[in-house]
Amino acid sequence: MLYRLFRIASALAQAAPLPVAYRVAEVCGAAVYYLWSGGRRRCIQNMRHVLGPNAPQHAVEHLARRSFANYAVYLIDFLRFTEVDAPEVDRRVLFDGWSPLDAAREDRGIVFVTMHYGNWDLGAAAVAQHGTPISVIADTFADARLNDLVLGSRRALGMEIIPAERMGPSILRALKNRNIVAMLIDVPPANEGVEVEFFGETIAVHGGPARIALRANANVVAALVAREDEHSDRVQPVLAPVPFTPSGDLERDVRDLTQAIMRALEPLVARQPEQWYIFRSLWLADRAPLTASTAPASAH
Repeated sequence: MLYRLFRIASALAQAAPLPVAYRVAEVCGAAVYYLWSGGRRRCIQNMRHVLGPNAPQHAVEHLARRSFANYAVYLIDFLRFTEVDAPEVDRRVLFDGWSPLDAAREDRGIVFVTMHYGNWDLGAAAVAQHGTPISVIADTFADARLNDLVLGSRRALGMEIIPAERMGPSILRALKNRNIVAMLIDVPPANEGVEVEFFGETIAVHGGPARIALRANANVVAALVAREDEHSDRVQPVLAPVPFTPSGDLERDVRDLTQAIMRALEPLVARQPEQWYIFRSLWLADRAPLTASTAPASAH
């Protein structure tokens, strides 16, 4: 059933002229913003942290609405990705900073740490088209046909797909071969996460990228793939190397490297926060009131 729905949605997204598909997606995304009260509330809270406590409420809400709309536009790109080829990747990805990237992997692999931002699929495809081996962590689907369709299109562009459920050994092997491994940091496992500062307050994010990089002695690069503008299908990757010297205390190093990664990502997110698709609570200050309100009353 899911496979058929995907094929229908993909066919519709590809049949419509791209500007029309984007515009319809923006309207649908804005509608979801108003209909999904929980996601709207959490997204507004997140954008409040990005803009700061003194930002006008209308500006915060505008960014949250744009985040929903932009995510819907990303979904159009996702649905159309099965038909993307190498020349299209070259046309759509505006990037000429390959020399530092090539130099960084001369003696070891690189962990690319990114977020649910812009169009990260195109960024990985561009790396593969450059001729650099890149491994991407991907969730798999129960339907094998959907796996073949979605993941197969990534493999056709040169990406190695590592299933999320058995990623550990495969990631270490890729990094030891001086490959690039792309990992998302902004969705931690349930009830877990490394606590660091982000936009001045404590946030919980995934510690996996730092832990893997430390185990493999890999370089770390913070990377976001921003859409050129709201109505463009072209993107501009922005990279920020994250220098780090381990202390030898693994848990401390995981926390400190995660902090360094988030410090590198912060100014990148601040440029265009409406391209960050984050509809769950990451800041601990936003979780506390909910936890307190749902805690059982004490017995007297």
